[in-house]
Amino acid sequence: MKDYVIINQNSKNEGVNIISILVLLVFVVISIIASNVSLLLSFFFVCVGVFLVGFSDVYRINKDFNNENLYRFFGKVFWKTKLSLEFPEYISVFHASFVSRDDDGSEDRYKEWVIRFFNENRHFTILQHSDYNMVLEKANELGTLLDVPVYDRSKDQ
Repeated sequence: MKDYVIINQNSKNEGVNIISILVLLVFVVISIIASNVSLLLSFFFVCVGVFLVGFSDVYRINKDFNNENLYRFFGKVFWKTKLSLEFPEYISVFHASFVSRDDDGSEDRYKEWVIRFFNENRHFTILQHSDYNMVLEKANELGTLLDVPVYDRSKDQ
């Protein structure tokens, strides 16, 4: 068994990879159009597109609870910081409603599965995602790693 669990923060939506590729294509098209203006500007747009596609951040939860926030570029860690968390009394998995507001005043409502660490009446959200099975699997991995109970609230809702 591993001494850590990786929680990918960019896996909130299954369409992220497709959107990332589309964003990169848009930046390439813009760079081609801009190449008539400036080669440096077109190079800049391609670099920004590649960065947006390749960047991700993940939580690394360690058995000794010396946790890290890892910033990766195409899977390679280029920066890491300490992730300060309180050791949980328990881990909870539940379905939550969220609201996303746009600049024009419109709002989208959606539901996702959430993993939270709870300590007394404080909590920290570890992951939110639309795939219940993946979220429950990660919560159980964390519970086993840290030897804390996991409460699946899916039956309560």
